[in-house]
Amino acid sequence: MVIGENGSGKTSLLEAVFLMGHGRSFRQARDPALSRWDSKGFSITGKWTRYGPLHVGVSGGNGNKVYLQGRQLQRRTELTETLPVLAESPQGARLVDGVPGERRRWLDQMMLYCRPDVARHYHAYLRCLMQRGRLLRRGGSIDEIEVWEHQMIVHGSVLMQVRAGILDDLNRILESEIPLSEAEVRISIRSTAPEEKETWFNRLVAQRKNGVARGILRIGPHCDRIMIDYGGRDIRSCGSRGQQKLAAVAVRLAECAVRRQHRGLIPLLLLDDCLEALDPSRQQRLLERLASHSGQVLMTGPAGTRLPEGLEIDCYTLTVPAYGNRDEIKPVTISVEEAA
Repeated sequence: MVIGENGSGKTSLLEAVFLMGHGRSFRQARDPALSRWDSKGFSITGKWTRYGPLHVGVSGGNGNKVYLQGRQLQRRTELTETLPVLAESPQGARLVDGVPGERRRWLDQMMLYCRPDVARHYHAYLRCLMQRGRLLRRGGSIDEIEVWEHQMIVHGSVLMQVRAGILDDLNRILESEIPLSEAEVRISIRSTAPEEKETWFNRLVAQRKNGVARGILRIGPHCDRIMIDYGGRDIRSCGSRGQQKLAAVAVRLAECAVRRQHRGLIPLLLLDDCLEALDPSRQQRLLERLASHSGQVLMTGPAGTRLPEGLEIDCYTLTVPAYGNRDEIKPVTISVEEAA
């Protein structure tokens, strides 16, 4: 755990680690916002462990450039598949109390990581969606439109099936996290597309005939709603801040397990302000659960945080100002745990 005063750079430290694993910030911040106020760019270097040492570098200012073992990478996927990193932060994607679109993007990213073979269906579905809309706007022939619609249904059906399988895995693991979350956390999909392909196609035809072809198509996996329930109720409207915090960590732990199950690597888990909104008893329960996690966790907390005795958690105090001298910043050791 890294503790420190406000503005000492705790979140910046996690952001630097995330950048080395994704080539971008979990805050979705652009390059100018990532650099110090008096600098035109930034440079991050790190040494990771996977079988052997891995040297990672990220430089930004006019577009991020990522280096792995001294070689500049052309695709970020090369990095994310080598160094899996997950982050749960108030400034990042809000899975529990955010909008359904963020959850859908999160689920799709996990699906593409766990099932790389589905990527061709994912991109083909988006292409069909785009081509159908373009033909409708330009007054294309019905035959052409129907060709794209049939292909869209074929690829979309695969996405729906794989998504359902990923959620089954997540929900099964979340059942074992009830001691942490205190109530069952369950993730479900409210689908906008019928399971039967013929019914799906008929709805697309009806959408065209109703004169709304120029609008946004709201039938298909691209607009499905991902719901998170806590004890059988929508956590966004019924969960307290503390319950939402514990549920979010439980979901991330389940995600780590699912990714390990499919790809054999346990992601590095980053938790920013993980003790926020939790009373002392729930703080201790969360720390005990994280201490038993089989992967590495890098988390932050405010100055004055006291860890319960008996837990094997390394605690560091960050005293370097957020915009201090880079020579004062000490290296942090990061490792990627291999699954047995």
